[in-house]
Amino acid sequence: MELIETVRVERGRAVLLPYHYDRLRRGALGLEFKLPFSEGELEELLIWKWEEEGGGELLIRLTLKEDGSFELSARECRKRERVRLKSAYGVKRCFSAVSPYKTSISAQTSALALKEAQKSRYDEALTYSTEGFVSECAYANVFFVKEGVLFTPSLETGCLEGTRRRFVIETAKEMGVPVIEGLFTVKELLTADEVFITSAREDVCPVVEFDGFKLKKPAGKPFYRRIREVIEWREFRIKGAPSP
Repeated sequence: MELIETVRVERGRAVLLPYHYDRLRRGALGLEFKLPFSEGELEELLIWKWEEEGGGELLIRLTLKEDGSFELSARECRKRERVRLKSAYGVKRCFSAVSPYKTSISAQTSALALKEAQKSRYDEALTYSTEGFVSECAYANVFFVKEGVLFTPSLETGCLEGTRRRFVIETAKEMGVPVIEGLFTVKELLTADEVFITSAREDVCPVVEFDGFKLKKPAGKPFYRRIREVIEWREFRIKGAPSP
């Protein structure tokens, strides 16, 4: 088993790196892996890899082994403007001693879930807990908004505590938006005012269709867009993107 972190690097910046490093550090402590670098040293490694690959927008994957040895690989980051979700019933999530950490084992099951969804020409897979509650996507966490409240599946469903999941929850609370982590059914997604997913790939991305059902288009400025603006401001100080 190996620990994995996938960090988006663009404009010479490892986006939301403190969240990635903290999860990696907790995983190393929990699984008794050696962690051979500080957050600053990891940033230097990522930027070096980004420059070696020619820059642009890249997803750089760190694979850490128990003895502290590691590998870096990079691929182009192809951001999506919207996604369509398909239920992947062949993969079940359950909470365990390992589920809080991003490992090669979870990556393998996620690949199976995504393959199942792509067979039906969908963009992402939605997985469920062994009890049948919504858990997470293959490679993303899922959120929905209802009457001004932000909802996301509890970690009890076996979903990974994604870096963007944590960031969105923290940012929503700073904005004064109520956040509820709980056990939710498909019906609650279908009747939500807004549904979006979060991942290192594009930070936040709206969901427009789920299992063949067209989802409601948010009235006014969508919450996902507000989060995207906050990240732009915090990471790149883009003019016009407000802080929370």
